[in-house]
Amino acid sequence: MSDSLPTQDNGSAPRGALGIIFLIVFVDLMGFGIIIPLLPFYVHMPQNRPFQVTLLFSVYSICQFIGAPVLGVMSDRWGRKPVLAFSQFGSAIGYVLLGLATQFPWHHESTLLTLVYISRIIDGFTGGNISTAQAYVSDVTTHENRAKGMGLLGAAFGIGFSAGPFLGGVLGSIHVSIPAYVAGGFSFAAAVLTLMRLPESRKHKPADVEVWLHPSRFKPVFSRPILTQLLLISFCLMAAFVMMESTIGLYLNKLFGWNERGVGWYFAFIGVIIAIVQGGLIGRLVKAAGDWPWAILGPVLVAVGMLGYLSTAWLALLSILMLAGAINAIGRSFQQPTVSSLISKFSDPRDQGVVFGLYQGLGSLARVIGPIVAGAVYRPMLRYTGPFLVSALIALLMGIWMIAVRRQARTAPVETA
Repeated sequence: MSDSLPTQDNGSAPRGALGIIFLIVFVDLMGFGIIIPLLPFYVHMPQNRPFQVTLLFSVYSICQFIGAPVLGVMSDRWGRKPVLAFSQFGSAIGYVLLGLATQFPWHHESTLLTLVYISRIIDGFTGGNISTAQAYVSDVTTHENRAKGMGLLGAAFGIGFSAGPFLGGVLGSIHVSIPAYVAGGFSFAAAVLTLMRLPESRKHKPADVEVWLHPSRFKPVFSRPILTQLLLISFCLMAAFVMMESTIGLYLNKLFGWNERGVGWYFAFIGVIIAIVQGGLIGRLVKAAGDWPWAILGPVLVAVGMLGYLSTAWLALLSILMLAGAINAIGRSFQQPTVSSLISKFSDPRDQGVVFGLYQGLGSLARVIGPIVAGAVYRPMLRYTGPFLVSALIALLMGIWMIAVRRQARTAPVETA
């Protein structure tokens, strides 16, 4: 896509808009992060049921895969603000149901699991709001500062994802239902903040979306080879990321005997690294060297981090575990905002909601496939490190693919960002 195309509906961000979107994503992700360290412990004897543990991640993502592109297209039609508010209210309902499911003793374990799955389904269908937040940032930023804007979202993600698991681990050690209620409160607060304070970024133009939910709406996205490849790379990398996320709690419980509190602290450590890199460092790095170098280096570092996890099965040192987590988090922090920026730059500005809805939807599909594969390879044959080995191979291949895409972009001036 040529740089001559308009970058967004507004020339600059409304005053305070990025700060508000930061708070919204932070509150939303903190609510989501609260329950992450607890998911493995909703299943009794989790070491004997790795598939059921990872399925808790997948069922949410199946629903998010369906819901996120729809929310993205709806945001192009009706605006970012109402879609953000709707999705956050839906998440609040799902979390409250999760709290009710885990607060009371049930005569049959199947009843508990059914209610937990229903809560994840509700939250999944309405929880694809990160794509809308990304589209909002695209609306109010220019090509030059878009990576910085996406990094701001990443910082909100990192800070929320560091505070959330910590709170989840601490509160979950009191009672497993408390974090779910707190997460519901955070989502409700984010919805209210959206309605009360967030200015709308999308200018309504009826000609933009004539048949807003027709499959042909996605055709222009796939007619752009560079954009298509960036979406596929992101899909594969997300599958690699979530293979670690869905099994690290089981692995830490198996290797170090950590419970909810210990797993929560570890997620908090990773979140702090993400917040530091995406909150301040990535904007400066991109300004100095552009998006591509960090989009390439990121997957390579993720692969190194995954191999670090792999090594702990034979050398169970806390220092190696922490170093592996830090390298993995830095790699993710390099890759995600820069690829999001590139995806935005190679997209038609009129279709930002569609593109990021599809981007989020593919990420959700990856979050379906990744946990299923992780559960299948979480076996004693490789000392329960199968998910890390597969993730390392995927990440390394994606780094190589990213190099090839950069070369294509250089020789395709029509689509050069």
